Amino acid sequence: MTAENVSIHTKRITSLLSLMFVGLALPLGWGFYRNSRIEAHFKKVTVGASSEVVQGLMGQPSWIEPCGESFGTTRPNCNAYIYRNSFAPLIPEYYSLSVDTSGHVIYKYVYESP
Repeated sequence: MTAENVSIHTKRITSLLSLMFVGLALPLGWGFYRNSRIEAHFKKVTVGASSEVVQGLMGQPSWIEPCGESFGTTRPNCNAYIYRNSFAPLIPEYYSLSVDTSGHVIYKYVYESP
């Protein structure tokens, strides 16, 4: 193998490793950024806030379900807006905002694994 071939081989390996690093770093960075936004905005949501205010602050929920379907106690006439941690289920953390039929927050809770 000539010195020129070694140099080309080294450049290819370096390029591949750089792409792998970026391919891992970007999703991880986005996940940490998203989690910090969810946590900060969750703290700003107050009981009585409208569902429009909630979605304006928090964005689209990961899913919406009847209150108590996945977590906690079942409540009638209520839907839970669930925002999951970006790394769930590896990090089991879920932010839940319970919204009544009039479209206002009646309860909020963070479900975490001990």
